[in-house]
Amino acid sequence: MDAYRTAGVRLYALSYDEPDALADYAEAHDTTFTMLSDPDSEVIGSFGILNTLIPPDDHPWYGLPFPGSYVINADGIIVAKFFEHNFAIRPGPEQLLAAALGTEFDVPELEQPPERVSVEVTIEGDSLPMGVTRHIVATFRVPEGQHVYSEPVPEGLVAAAIELDGNAGILSYEPVVPTTSPLTLSGSGDTLAVYEGDVVLRLPVAQNARNMQKDDNGRFVTISGRVRWQACDDAECFLPQSMPFSFRVEAGFPVLGDMGPGVGRVPAMNGARHFQRLIDRRAGTEPSAEDQ
Repeated sequence: MDAYRTAGVRLYALSYDEPDALADYAEAHDTTFTMLSDPDSEVIGSFGILNTLIPPDDHPWYGLPFPGSYVINADGIIVAKFFEHNFAIRPGPEQLLAAALGTEFDVPELEQPPERVSVEVTIEGDSLPMGVTRHIVATFRVPEGQHVYSEPVPEGLVAAAIELDGNAGILSYEPVVPTTSPLTLSGSGDTLAVYEGDVVLRLPVAQNARNMQKDDNGRFVTISGRVRWQACDDAECFLPQSMPFSFRVEAGFPVLGDMGPGVGRVPAMNGARHFQRLIDRRAGTEPSAEDQ
């Protein structure tokens, strides 16, 4: 969270948990950002993010929001939003900070432009904690007068893409891609979407805990694959290219409350007690004396 403070970005978390549950969480994790309690889901409902897939009689889960994050500028305008289908997955801090600072696709300029397309592949962060997405980032340097294609492309052409090797322990999501330009082919008259100049493609990845395969040296996972592309100019298309990549990163455990035994659990969070109070509150019953 130090990066958020340094950059002048304010972070808020909104939950339907009660204030004392959030206070225990803050104490257990030494958090410094503001956490807001919305036990009746009034603010959640006003944002339009109440999870409508949960019926009102489903206690204690009714009242949960759809999992997501908003990035809001100083004028109160939403400039980015991240919502996931899986409630246990959240975007990594690098993605949120980049969106807040407007640096999502910034690429440093080169002193000497390349003669052919060059590609650099990196991964954001040095770990892949459970429940957090990281981006595999492919930066294409496309020389002036050339272009690479975006999906879809006709048979015989190759679109720029990040592809993962088969690994049941890694989940991949919809690629994050920049705006394309239209290009009409003189022969067929087809209009294709192309990238020109410096291009950044991002592929979000996360742990699939049920199928995670650890290294012999500890809880590490290897994320491997390749970047593919085909460059063309106004006169010809060059041969398709492929560049492999491989990243070995630490695969962290989730951080959970004391709902039972297990690695990564934090007793100071008093998870079992707060969960029982949540059940009592949602069911309309009074909490027991031990919960007061």
